[in-house]
Amino acid sequence: MEKISSVLTGVVSATILVLFFGLTVLAQEAPPIPKEVTVLSTEQLQKMLDKKEKIFLVDARNGAEFKEGHIVTATHVYDKEMEANKAKFPVDKNAPVVFYCNGYPKCPRSVNAATTALGWGYKKIYVYVDGFPEWEKRGYPIER
Repeated sequence: MEKISSVLTGVVSATILVLFFGLTVLAQEAPPIPKEVTVLSTEQLQKMLDKKEKIFLVDARNGAEFKEGHIVTATHVYDKEMEANKAKFPVDKNAPVVFYCNGYPKCPRSVNAATTALGWGYKKIYVYVDGFPEWEKRGYPIER
């Protein structure tokens, strides 16, 4: 009887651990990219910038990351501070707005910020999913 009790205690403990860690992983899952958002690759963003297309480029990473390096012409708006920085965004809700961070889905900041901008009524929202690390790795222009 003692052996059965010990086995059951072990099974219950293991089940609790699996449930706890499973829920923790689910809670950290990146938010889905809204269907209204256009996904950009590194090549697509690079072409937009090379052609000097009129876009509002937003680095949604934290301030320290932005200072360490960012894509040339990017404006820093940390995803958690979007409301406080609403005045930085174009008045024209049809202006193209491109968000990036450290690469989606590992880093959800670009999608978080894009979702907020959609809520504000912006119509042309893009997310550069490869993120700053890939941009830098490819040797494209950055500012420090």
